[in-house]
Amino acid sequence: MAAPAQLVSPNAEVVAKSQSLLVNVSAARGLQSVLKSNLGPKGTLKMLVGGAGQIKLTKDGAVLLHEMQIQHPTAMLIARTATAQDDMTGDGTTSVVLLTGELLKMAERHVSEGMHPRVIAEGYDLARDKALEVLDAIKVPIDTKNLDRELLSNVARTTLRTKLQNKVADVMTDSVVDAVLTVRRPDSDQIDLHMIEVMTMEHQLGADSRFVRGLVLDHASRHPDMPKRLTNCHILTCNVSLEYEKSEVASGFYYSNADQREKLIESERKFTDDKVRQVIDFKRMVCKEGESFVMINQKGIDPLSLDMLAKEGIFAARRAKRRNMERISLACGGSAVNCFDDLEASQLGYAGLVYETSLGEENYTFIDEVKNPMSCTMLLKGPNKHTIAQIKDAVRDGLRAVAAVLEDGCVIPGGGAFEVAAAHALDQPEFKTGPAAGKKIFGVRAFAESMLVIPKILAENSGFDVQESVVALQDAFAKGGQPVGLDLVSGAPTDSGANGIWDSYRVKKQYLHLSTVLATQLLLVDEVIKAGKQMGKQAAAPGDDVDM
Repeated sequence: MAAPAQLVSPNAEVVAKSQSLLVNVSAARGLQSVLKSNLGPKGTLKMLVGGAGQIKLTKDGAVLLHEMQIQHPTAMLIARTATAQDDMTGDGTTSVVLLTGELLKMAERHVSEGMHPRVIAEGYDLARDKALEVLDAIKVPIDTKNLDRELLSNVARTTLRTKLQNKVADVMTDSVVDAVLTVRRPDSDQIDLHMIEVMTMEHQLGADSRFVRGLVLDHASRHPDMPKRLTNCHILTCNVSLEYEKSEVASGFYYSNADQREKLIESERKFTDDKVRQVIDFKRMVCKEGESFVMINQKGIDPLSLDMLAKEGIFAARRAKRRNMERISLACGGSAVNCFDDLEASQLGYAGLVYETSLGEENYTFIDEVKNPMSCTMLLKGPNKHTIAQIKDAVRDGLRAVAAVLEDGCVIPGGGAFEVAAAHALDQPEFKTGPAAGKKIFGVRAFAESMLVIPKILAENSGFDVQESVVALQDAFAKGGQPVGLDLVSGAPTDSGANGIWDSYRVKKQYLHLSTVLATQLLLVDEVIKAGKQMGKQAAAPGDDVDM
């Protein structure tokens, strides 16, 4: 009789049947237990310590999943899905992990009783579609033409308070809204957040961070006699070398006496001086009484040229970064020039205030009070690096949350209001006896119960009784029919919209899709094969049973 075909390497580890589901569920629940304490404004912080002693304090789920070294393949898959949520919408990372873990935990109970995973997966898909209908039903549209600034501030505040102290979050709220509204163009539905420069200074406190309606350049003038503060400034952005260049680099020059050599040096110097004089003459032509002139050059300016410009009262910065050059034109107007031969006043930008400041060995130039900026700067301050990093991560999420509201044209009541409404809709008799009739009802019930994980964790992190809070929310919604969220101060049901607690529509929609798809895929896994490495003490023989 022929020997049986060997399909799997003898060094492979095989987890089969019900054990594979237990492996996936334990990984999801383990990741859920790590992140659940971070959810909401009352959530706790995690301290991440690097191999070289670096410290990062954060409660942002995306940062945690990026920084943690996850070994388990299932947990790694969940983490990648959750970070994809952050990449696409800017928030909702922790919610994806919590809902995925809860869906798998609920499914495990039914599978252990003999139900086929496919039946539960079909129920999950059906329940997700119903939850998306509820999401569309409770969304609150906004007028994107006549914007309500208070609503945008509430959206930003809701996002920032989940990641920062309330005092710092309230300071950054107005800055985030101002920044998004500054770069928003009326003729476009999309908002380019790359036009918002985030600058950091290890200086003062986080509450001293502010919004600059203009630019902050991380370099300044290189001459001590140049003015440090100017008002009503004409700004010239250029990419012209104003450095002394020796012609011998590309050609040869032969002289027989010292006079000829001096004439060569003078002609070389004259080439650069003539370009500087063109700038000085142009400044005298365009500047009136009380006006100033600023030149930002992407190439170099030698000391003699700087001296000539300083005597004329011109503020000149050299070797500016290319990204700053592009953003200066967007913020101040005008256009960059590559030659001084045909300078026109229309090529100049304008700023009401330009000033220079020093912080230790670093010099910064502030270009402020511009007229019609298409670019701006958020200046983040903090006493140490990990505070600045925490604020920077939170501001990134806040910017994307406000931009998402403007692009979607609607908001969702927060504080667990949507999850309670979705669970209520899935529990209605007309839905159970209609589309969800039959065995699929078990998957629908499990999905409805899983949706309540968000208000449950919010109540737990705020120090309230979980069951009492969730039952109160469900009763309040059943009686009033309007979305109600959890008040994290009193623990009672409250009107989330009236209290200014709003969530992003796209975040909720995306986290429903991702969590359900991921949980369904993991639920349908009936065998895990890890081949290529000998994980055990002794490899299994071809005919041996693999005991896990």
